[in-house]
Amino acid sequence: MRIMIPTALAVCFFMANAALAADSAVPTVKIGVVDMQDVATRSDPAQAARKQMESKFGKERQTLEKQGEDLKKKAESLKSAKTSEEKKLDFIRAKQALDQKTRNFLRQVEQEEIKLRQEMMTLAFSASAEIAQAKGFNFIVDVTAGGVLYADKPMDLTEDVLTEVNRLYKKKDAEKPQDERKSDKK
Repeated sequence: MRIMIPTALAVCFFMANAALAADSAVPTVKIGVVDMQDVATRSDPAQAARKQMESKFGKERQTLEKQGEDLKKKAESLKSAKTSEEKKLDFIRAKQALDQKTRNFLRQVEQEEIKLRQEMMTLAFSASAEIAQAKGFNFIVDVTAGGVLYADKPMDLTEDVLTEVNRLYKKKDAEKPQDERKSDKK
């Protein structure tokens, strides 16, 4: 009888352990990877953003570059010992003015880039979520963010996300009022 009680307890403990292990089985996790850098450079909204930035800031950038080149030439002519202090002061003022214009220009460009980047990321996140739900993925990881050293080809959803970003962008663009679409293309 003394042997039966510990044996019965051991059997009960073993059965309870097996039942708990079956209940706490780890669910299957499906993880996908996306190269967001690739999406951010090849997608339709990224290309449209580049065109928009060039049309909005291209002329001003060229003007600032030309003014910079002119100042460099002027600096070369000021190296002469015969150059008056007045000309040197004029050069310094012109350089400071150009530096200020350049800083303001770069600030404007940066603000616009941030806005466009946020719009792009919103599209990319929406596209990733839709692809994940449609294909049954639990997680999607950005390969460019680091940490992923290898992923099987079936796990790479970059092309799917790229296609979905382009679809969402076209849908969003089609929903804009006509006059807004024209101003974006300029």
